[in-house]
Amino acid sequence: MSGSLPFGPQRALVMRELARKSFHMLSLLYLAAYKLFGWPSIARPMLVWAAVVLVVETWRLRSPRLNVVLTDFFGGLARDDESDKYSGILHTTLGVLAVFAAFGARPAIVAASIYCAAFGDASAALVGRAIGRHKIASSSKSMEGSLACFLTCLAVGWFLDFPIQAAVLAAVAATVAEWLPTTRWYNDNFWMPIVTAGVLRLCAGF
Repeated sequence: MSGSLPFGPQRALVMRELARKSFHMLSLLYLAAYKLFGWPSIARPMLVWAAVVLVVETWRLRSPRLNVVLTDFFGGLARDDESDKYSGILHTTLGVLAVFAAFGARPAIVAASIYCAAFGDASAALVGRAIGRHKIASSSKSMEGSLACFLTCLAVGWFLDFPIQAAVLAAVAATVAEWLPTTRWYNDNFWMPIVTAGVLRLCAGF
């Protein structure tokens, strides 16, 4: 019985992370909207949605009552450190919006950047929570999680038929963006799709 005690808390952390990343997968809806409306038709509704998210998030940060209501509503899906700063939802939205603006006419790059942000980030978090044992420097991230992120993003590049060199470099860039610690001024949800798209554009010329 005692041997199962370490597994219990760890399993709870993994399950919570799974719930968070399942919610995070909603970013794939942005890709679905892009494919449905096309570029540049998607630009206006995406701008409107980003403005709505920004207003709600700003209101939440200035209203303790709304902050509590939204936190309770989402059932702990938000990270503890997001209670006093903009959440991953806004960063993801703005990151995808930036990719649309810069690479909207390049569907393969748009798709790859969103897939890497969604699946790469999720694999890093889930593998890191489940089996991550080797921490990277002073970071809370693990080598196992970062390797999972890299392999996932590499698979995305391969699946979408990017040249292998471009796929490898984009996977490295995405992994580094995911690995860097989140601060008030840096969030991987914003930068992962942007750096992935930028590297693919530079290296593949798509």
